[in-house]
Amino acid sequence: MNKNRLKKHNIDIMFLMILFLIFTFSAVSVLLLAVNSYKAVVVSNEKNSNTRAATAYIREKVRQHDKSGSIDISQIDGIEAIKMDEGEGYYLYIYYLDGYLMELEAKDDAGVTADFGNQLIKINNLEFSWKNTQLIEVEVEEATGEKRVVDIGVKSALYIDDNTADSEGLTEEEVANEN
Repeated sequence: MNKNRLKKHNIDIMFLMILFLIFTFSAVSVLLLAVNSYKAVVVSNEKNSNTRAATAYIREKVRQHDKSGSIDISQIDGIEAIKMDEGEGYYLYIYYLDGYLMELEAKDDAGVTADFGNQLIKINNLEFSWKNTQLIEVEVEEATGEKRVVDIGVKSALYIDDNTADSEGLTEEEVANEN
């Protein structure tokens, strides 16, 4: 009788050990799946954050400098840039150089070059253009090759193109009313 009881006890212990191993394996599997899923989300967010950060930064700077006539697209050292008036002869330039979104604050006649600027965010390319008299189109190409196009409204600054018909001799209000 003792022998049967001992065998039954060993089978119970083996069953519990196998059940514990299955539970442990399942828990570790679910944990690994969650880690891989989290990793994919983080990589995806990082991938989009550079482009969003670059466009958000440019948008914020344009909005901070949104005063009549203070924003223009010009060139610094032969590179296309958004030029914003800081006052007292200083200008803030935002442009693309050597794989980075760059920012440079300098006097207009200081003779600085584009490589004096501060590197902000790693990107592949950056292009600006006026869509109309109060809308700047910004195209950012992220380091992964993904492109993002953003239109930034310039509420108080009017860009009057030399080729715009019937705009000469008009005040800013009259030009705005025509559009």
